[in-house]
Amino acid sequence: MMDARIGAHQFNDCLILDQAISRSGTRAQMTVTPPNDLAIRTTGVCRELKDSVLNGKHGQMNFYQNYIHGHTVLARLLLGVLPVKAIRMLYQLVIYGLLVAGLVFAMREALSRGATVNVLFWLCLFASFARFYGVEYFGQSLGHAPADAVLLGYALWLQAVSYSEQSRPAEFVTAAAVFGALTAIFEFWTGGLPLGIALTIAGVTMAERRDDRLRSSVVQACVSFVAAAAAIAAIKIVLTQMLFGDGAVTSAGSQFFARVAGSAQFNGFPPPTVDNIISRVSQGLGGMAGGQPVLVVMILSLAIVFGAAGYTHLRRTELRSRAALIAASNLVLVLWVAALNHHFYIHAWFMTRIFAWTIATGFALFAMAVATRQSLAPANALPVAAE
Repeated sequence: MMDARIGAHQFNDCLILDQAISRSGTRAQMTVTPPNDLAIRTTGVCRELKDSVLNGKHGQMNFYQNYIHGHTVLARLLLGVLPVKAIRMLYQLVIYGLLVAGLVFAMREALSRGATVNVLFWLCLFASFARFYGVEYFGQSLGHAPADAVLLGYALWLQAVSYSEQSRPAEFVTAAAVFGALTAIFEFWTGGLPLGIALTIAGVTMAERRDDRLRSSVVQACVSFVAAAAAIAAIKIVLTQMLFGDGAVTSAGSQFFARVAGSAQFNGFPPPTVDNIISRVSQGLGGMAGGQPVLVVMILSLAIVFGAAGYTHLRRTELRSRAALIAASNLVLVLWVAALNHHFYIHAWFMTRIFAWTIATGFALFAMAVATRQSLAPANALPVAAE
């Protein structure tokens, strides 16, 4: 059961805490990969952590090479000045603050310039994420919150640029690279990468003011995001090989490819039958909105149907290219689930959160279509013509 008081993902939180307080190896090794002394990473990981802290029961120390572990480094730094409860509260307040900031920014812009398509897009995005991204369950998570904060912070920057009079392609490339690097650093395979690419596609689409360089700006920003994330991963691989040897890299790589191929074996999980898939996905959908999976299914369906209707209308307007890119951003999520279907099935209870993006873009496309039908729509609702 999910508990809004302590959050949903205690497995990762206890793993991160154990890694943050464990000490083994050289300073350089601990900087690259945090150690942990959990005997077996099972659903009892929090019990093992408690025994380790209170009773001094330690398992064999090992290094968990599979991720960049920026979340563990951040937790380790904060534990020096704050207790765990305060850190989790801080994380949740940061997530809440970013969501509210996005809404306030959009509403202030609407009051000063009117309900332009840019305002409507960002209003739909931040409102949808505030309700359907499961922040009451995941906002305080030591594993989810850092990556979520990076995502929402980047969205705020794109929102600000979209309201400005001018934008330069170099700005998008630089910002996307920073965003890609931070996403890779804090990513715990919880959806940050596909959401990051989707946000880059749609966000740059709304922030680029000129039609004649729209596609090139989007492509360059996406390439920059992927290249930066890949560069961080490559640095991690090189450092791991230098400090831990070839075996550590081979082990981490084999686990990654096992997840991609669907051959990874997880004891205790039911086989992916239709009934089990529906059950696990329903649990995840419930986590998006306070344990209400039926409501989420209905809202998601509504967003898809009316988003498609909005896109159909926008294809006949000057916003056709922008609408196409916003709609196409959802293909990133579909391809991600298809490529990592085994990972998605096992972790559906938090991976389904990525479909908050589908809700946001569906409502945004519909709202943008309605705005273009209004005869009194503000003049600056349309993109700047090519020079």
